[in-house]
Amino acid sequence: MILFLNLPVHLLNEELKNEMIIMAKLPMKSRLVQLLYQQKEAWDYELIGKLLPEYGKNSDYWKWMARFWMTELSCGGIFSIVDAKADDGSRFAKGKVLYRYSISDFGKSRVEELLEA
Repeated sequence: MILFLNLPVHLLNEELKNEMIIMAKLPMKSRLVQLLYQQKEAWDYELIGKLLPEYGKNSDYWKWMARFWMTELSCGGIFSIVDAKADDGSRFAKGKVLYRYSISDFGKSRVEELLEA
């Protein structure tokens, strides 16, 4: 990919902006927000399944860390919980609660504001 470093960001298309951000290796928590922004809605395990391989992580520590970040983002009004169900043991651990998230209007505005920067 060729990067046009002197080209103002607002002249780049959305796909190129997103690729540039990933290439710059956003902090994992920020990338989590970007993933949900792109998908609109997703289960926590779906987001984790995309996030961790991008950063070369695969341990339980990072799975639980990502779930913690999603809880923080939900409490901060960036994510909204749209569904919940009990894990049958195939995702994290039997009996744990799985959450389906959407990005809130506030979250969308924050992402769009940051992409414009």
